[in-house]
Amino acid sequence: MKRFLCAVLVVLVMASCVYAADSLKIGVLTKLNVTQEDFEKLMQGLRLRKREYRTSPNPEGISYTYRFYDTLTAMLMALNSGEIDEIQIPEDVAKYVLSYNKSYEISAINVKAKDYLSLGFNDNEKGRKLQSLFNDALITMENDGRLAALTSLYVTDPGIDDEPEAIRFEHFDGAETISVAVTGDMPPIDFIAADGVPAGFNTAILAEAAKIMKVNVKLVNVDTIARAASLVSGHVDVVFWFQISSDPQEQNFDIPQGIILSEPYYSWDKMYSLKKK
Repeated sequence: MKRFLCAVLVVLVMASCVYAADSLKIGVLTKLNVTQEDFEKLMQGLRLRKREYRTSPNPEGISYTYRFYDTLTAMLMALNSGEIDEIQIPEDVAKYVLSYNKSYEISAINVKAKDYLSLGFNDNEKGRKLQSLFNDALITMENDGRLAALTSLYVTDPGIDDEPEAIRFEHFDGAETISVAVTGDMPPIDFIAADGVPAGFNTAILAEAAKIMKVNVKLVNVDTIARAASLVSGHVDVVFWFQISSDPQEQNFDIPQGIILSEPYYSWDKMYSLKKK
């Protein structure tokens, strides 16, 4: 994962993560369509409607504050240094982080409305054409079992000790080349190895879709916060993930105006909170 295993797992700041008397500071990956302040206000209300299971009771009257981080690496470094008390990430991402860093532990599990990841495109003629092509490919992969098989192999039941290998993309002579942004900030779903090469589930999904579409794919590494800007600027044609929720109040936290989405290729309904042991 991008700058994660090399930096965070090797250089840990030896600081204890002690909860403040009146506030629990929680780190989350930056959302692209809501400010940190508005996100915090909305989450205070949404928290009352969700089921949260904590490993130990919170001090009476504690409040929750949220901080945005532009990359997973930055968020983990903030946790290590004591800048925040917990991070909140999807279940399979949390399990990946825990498998590679034994200095963290689960502090809470939040059961929520289902969230989805989809490919993102510009809402213009080219983007709508790509959206249609990828939708057809994803539906084909879902119907023939490839999507489920890749999800099991790389995400939910990888059964491996080593990092996933990079997938080799098939080349189609004379075909269009599509630039796709990946972040490495949501491993093992969106993964970039320590050498900067994307690998695993993201590359596997894109490689299979490219075979169906008969197009060439060029991968571009970007940070989470740069996903929409990369599309709008024309730097890339597709972004590997935007997050959308089935809860109407959370639905568009991560979807800026002018971005359209593919059919979802991955979902979850549990967010894990991790803290330093």
